[in-house]
Amino acid sequence: MATAMSLIKAYMTEQIPPDGGFIITAYFSPDSNYSIYEITAYRNVKDIYRTPEGITFKTDGNRTHLLVEPPTYTGKHIEPVNREAGKSIPYRFNEMTILGGQRSEKIMIPEKPLMLYSSFTILEKESDFFSYIFMPTRDVYVAMRKFISDSLYNDCNISISISKEAAAKSLETIKKFTIFSG
Repeated sequence: MATAMSLIKAYMTEQIPPDGGFIITAYFSPDSNYSIYEITAYRNVKDIYRTPEGITFKTDGNRTHLLVEPPTYTGKHIEPVNREAGKSIPYRFNEMTILGGQRSEKIMIPEKPLMLYSSFTILEKESDFFSYIFMPTRDVYVAMRKFISDSLYNDCNISISISKEAAAKSLETIKKFTIFSG
């Protein structure tokens, strides 16, 4: 059965698997339901170390995002790649599937993942966030889909049906990660 652990706890107890895994990190805006999820996969770690910004992995990886935009967000017309720091993800509207929620919120899911070369950092924010590492087991995709769906429902107040749809769409992009192929 797939297991998840807080990334910080896994780092402190030296339980981050060097052969690969998946990390789901979510950053929540303190003043609204604006949320950004980062889903990162890595493999063959050369080094892992902690900095004041977060935990850095010396390896290649893949990453995708999920953006929850509340109906009250005033910058709706601005491409997500061009939004202010803390509100941006590296995608344009035409590179994402956009789902509409029952409360007029938007859930944006990229169609294609990004490649991360040589190293990446999982940021630790001072505000509301979480970061979990999923060990690569046979059922890891099922576990991640349920985790994303549950988080959207519980943390972002997205309806259960839209949460499940967004998690399934995110999983389609996650399955395009190339880090484990070859």
